[in-house]
Amino acid sequence: MSDITTCCDEPSLNLKERIHRNSSNREIKFIDTIRNPIPDEIRDSKDLKKFFQDWNLVPYAGSTIESGQSLLAWYLMLAKLSSTHNASVQKMIKYAFGGKAMFVKLLDPEFSVQDEVAELNVNEQTVYRDAINEFFTFQDGIGKFHRAVAKSYKDTGNAFVELTFSETLGVGRIFVRAHRITHVLYVNTLPGEPKEVAISPVWTDEYLKKYPARKVAVSTKYASVFTKTKEGLKTVFHLKNGDNTWYGRPDSEGSDLYKMREVQDAIYQIKQANANFTGQIIIEVEDDDPEFSAAVEDEKSQTVGFNSFAERMEHNYTQKANEPQSIMVTARPYGSKPMFVHQLSPNTNENWYKVTGEISEKKIVMAHGITLRFMGFDVSNGLGGGDMLLADYVLNNEPAINDLRTEVIMFTSEIMNAGWDLVGREEWKKNSVTFVTPIQSQIDAFKNADNAVRSTKIQPGG
Repeated sequence: MSDITTCCDEPSLNLKERIHRNSSNREIKFIDTIRNPIPDEIRDSKDLKKFFQDWNLVPYAGSTIESGQSLLAWYLMLAKLSSTHNASVQKMIKYAFGGKAMFVKLLDPEFSVQDEVAELNVNEQTVYRDAINEFFTFQDGIGKFHRAVAKSYKDTGNAFVELTFSETLGVGRIFVRAHRITHVLYVNTLPGEPKEVAISPVWTDEYLKKYPARKVAVSTKYASVFTKTKEGLKTVFHLKNGDNTWYGRPDSEGSDLYKMREVQDAIYQIKQANANFTGQIIIEVEDDDPEFSAAVEDEKSQTVGFNSFAERMEHNYTQKANEPQSIMVTARPYGSKPMFVHQLSPNTNENWYKVTGEISEKKIVMAHGITLRFMGFDVSNGLGGGDMLLADYVLNNEPAINDLRTEVIMFTSEIMNAGWDLVGREEWKKNSVTFVTPIQSQIDAFKNADNAVRSTKIQPGG
């Protein structure tokens, strides 16, 4: 989100800020001021800020002024705890990379040439597969590798892949692995200098002093830059979404507030079910000593560490408390009426959570470019038959699935082409790896049937 940090990558997009800053009449207010809650969620601790001040590394937000690395932790939290966001990403990856890998000719991602042939015959595929097995090793296999890259890219807007080239008895081998996003940080280089990243599983002063982070050069699709190490030549490729200077952002960031709302609603409901007493009882008893009166006074709340009586009540009897109390005992003045018990009916706000939950689900799914029907929701006109589901997939979801697949495939093709250059097999750079959609046979049957119907309708006298 471009307006939740003081990052130098982008100017503020806050309309209210620009209006109030540029207006000649500062008293005029066009819209109410609403405080953005996200900065409080992602603000770095003092220790984390000091870490980036002491080490020449760039945090995820691109600046240490306000919030840096905690923004990444926040995105990773949303990727796990926002159920709609997590399910959308997982399903898109399953449809983009869930089938078996296959080999095609590397097509131009921007231009379509008529009669351009993408298929390879069986002999060409066999030879290309053998060449990959001879020179390349993908960590956890080529399928899991692509799914890991796609997951990191969808969750955080970034994917880091390290390529290592080594020779044994004159035979070159290439090892490719996808790094966890939390293990890679950019080194703060000056503009114009070659970029490099530092790689470490832990980012603390104590750990880095004992086990220094590995620094590896960053390559691009225009130039490969390698770092010489004992293991061989190493380089890192970075897949980034957006135009920020250092790190990308998720392509679904337009629904970040709704992801957060979904997480908050789930947490609050869990606390309501787990920590609250369903009786909701308030007991009033006669006070026997004015010194222990529970009067509504700020001074008595301040003596026990609160700023006000309202803050004390909030800390003890609302969901903001770590362990909210469900029974309140208050004291009436001495000599007043006997004890009285009030019982409050619990308010679960069922309709509130239902409506706001549906809004969040819709916004998150839309941000990913897919439909509610694709995600299995019962939409207004029902789930319909198989043809309706396939039609929805082909018309509305397949473009988003193909876009994700193409983005990752072109990225891995850049990596493999750098490897083919290292082993002197440039002729293989014309080929590429891709994946078949798990329901490809149903899609082909649907498209063929639809084409047959269209052909029948345009026949004379039809």
